[in-house]
Amino acid sequence: MTAPYRITVTTKSGETHTGLMNRSQPEMVNGFIGVAREDGAWIYLAPDDVLKMEYVPEVGDTETNAQ
Repeated sequence: MTAPYRITVTTKSGETHTGLMNRSQPEMVNGFIGVAREDGAWIYLAPDDVLKMEYVPEVGDTETNAQ
């Protein structure tokens, strides 16, 4: 099973969007970048509006305690 990734997207206008996804890279949907928020909602951003995207693996308790 793939570890979820904490996604942080910063737009050129200074907005920051965060989410938790099971993907290590963005997915384009009809020309927009889709980001799944933690509450289950999605936000779609135009690629030209995105200044920075960060994907960091989310380490869960089961992974840190595995031997």
